[in-house]
Amino acid sequence: MNLPVRVALALTALPLLSLPTAPVGSVAQSPGLSGFADCMALRQWYVAAALPRVGPWGWNVPIVAYDTAVRGAAAAEAVGNSGTGTNVQETGVDEPDVAKTDGSLLVRTLGRRLVVVDVSGARPRELSRTRLPGNGTTDPELLLVGSTVLALATEGGEVGEVGDRTHVTRVDVTDPAHPVVLSHQRVDGSLVEAREYGDGTTRVVVATGLPELDFVRPSRTRTPREALRHNRAVVRATPVETWLPGLRQGDGRGRHPLLDCAAVLHPGASAGFGTLSVLTFAASDPRGLTATGILAEGDLAYSSAQRLYVGTLDGQWWDDVVLRGGGAGEVDDPPTTQVHAFALDGTGTRYVASGRVPGTVRDRWSFSEHDGVLRVATALGRGWLPRENAVLTLAERDGRLEVAGRLDGLGPREQIRSVRWLGDLAVVVTFRQVDPLYTLDLADPTAPRRLGALKIPGFSSYLHPLGDGLLLGLGEHADRRGRSLGGQAAVFDLSDLTRVRRAGSVRLGLSDRFAAAWETRAFTYLPDQRLVLAGVESWGRGGTRLVALHVGRAGTLRRVGSWEAGRWSAGDLRALPLGDGRVAMVRRGDHRVRLLELG
Repeated sequence: MNLPVRVALALTALPLLSLPTAPVGSVAQSPGLSGFADCMALRQWYVAAALPRVGPWGWNVPIVAYDTAVRGAAAAEAVGNSGTGTNVQETGVDEPDVAKTDGSLLVRTLGRRLVVVDVSGARPRELSRTRLPGNGTTDPELLLVGSTVLALATEGGEVGEVGDRTHVTRVDVTDPAHPVVLSHQRVDGSLVEAREYGDGTTRVVVATGLPELDFVRPSRTRTPREALRHNRAVVRATPVETWLPGLRQGDGRGRHPLLDCAAVLHPGASAGFGTLSVLTFAASDPRGLTATGILAEGDLAYSSAQRLYVGTLDGQWWDDVVLRGGGAGEVDDPPTTQVHAFALDGTGTRYVASGRVPGTVRDRWSFSEHDGVLRVATALGRGWLPRENAVLTLAERDGRLEVAGRLDGLGPREQIRSVRWLGDLAVVVTFRQVDPLYTLDLADPTAPRRLGALKIPGFSSYLHPLGDGLLLGLGEHADRRGRSLGGQAAVFDLSDLTRVRRAGSVRLGLSDRFAAAWETRAFTYLPDQRLVLAGVESWGRGGTRLVALHVGRAGTLRRVGSWEAGRWSAGDLRALPLGDGRVAMVRRGDHRVRLLELG
């Protein structure tokens, strides 16, 4: 379960330290989004949104049970890892990870240290360890762009997301034995997503929540009523600079505003509280970043090579659940997901459109952009078990994301377990007792249609195209009553999309699970060797291992190797291809790097 981050964004591409001050006014800038006449109006909005969230002990931060958050035809090309070794959602869009490689050098993190390892020889050779600045409570994750490493980490605040900061550190590894820290920046808020687009352009989505204010608490000399009165007065007196996210250079305490008041836009309806910002910069110089965003709740971001989408739950649903204390299944109206689209123009990020999708979107894999059309898989209904599921297509028209086509009736009373988009084809897996695997034709975005459905016990939590009309599913085997019987890998033959069949499968032990179910980066596919490398966690004996599976031409599947990896979570296990038939096996928190010869 992912707990929602209470956030907002501001929407315009602006230089950080030279922001225009011309007022936007109150005229809607695009459907559903409006600007503020001045900083006073923006401050009043923040105060009005914050007052219901403050109590005698400070901020009320409720826990809400809510889960937020490839191209080609049916015979889609096999998808391997990115050029830096990570299993990614979209070709050409790299994602941060705990380890990266260019085939000769491997960079990884051990706590707050950046470790550089030579993996060009028969044995790995550590070249250097560099202490990264800051006090991030999360292990940094890395992007590798040429000889530049970007380290991204979140420093936790005192209460939930209150006071969180995202650290962005740039390190030059031109001399891998002597890396040089070039810059260090801290942005108010938690890291949501980060992507690198092949040309060195990097976009980082940061969720800024409730600011740290000078609240008091009830005591022997202060009643709860008096504490509440004081805390509300603090909120009313807080200046706009405190509400807006800020940025600090290095470890200094100097704070600069990330956004000007004129840059901030908000939906017309209630959209919760906080600030979600999209930062855009070149890996060669993060100090030249621009910022863009929108005021809305949410922590769901997806990016193709052309568009970045931010999904947020409609604010009225949040008000019912968070402010009135209702459960996710107890509100009167079912939730709606707002979607905001940004065009990726080189080193710029430009807001282009907004729209609404009924229901809730499970995660970023439920989004896909293809030929300018956004496709979304969504769960309809209240609570954890939806009434049914649907796939919608949305097109950009005059600043709006308008529904162009819709297909309902997928998996009634079942949960979406996984989605994969293969050009004009979508594969959707739902589950309650059996696994309906649906194939959907999206060639005409205005008229999506169901082609076939394969119903078998169990379900696939992660889907991966193998080429030659084959699709791999990693998930769980189950009996006819829906009880799990352990992990399972299966290959599906998509040569006839109306009659999908399972071509091969491998079952694990009763307590074994594939880590790709919750961490898709713990998976690697080597197309040339037709090898699947997947992290496996054994809940019964508490161990983890890397398992190798070979995919036959006809879709048969057999186990060909296994390497023990200690007693840590299998979600921390990585297998990075080195391009010469070898793989570097790395685990978060383990100083060892193992080189595997796979032929």
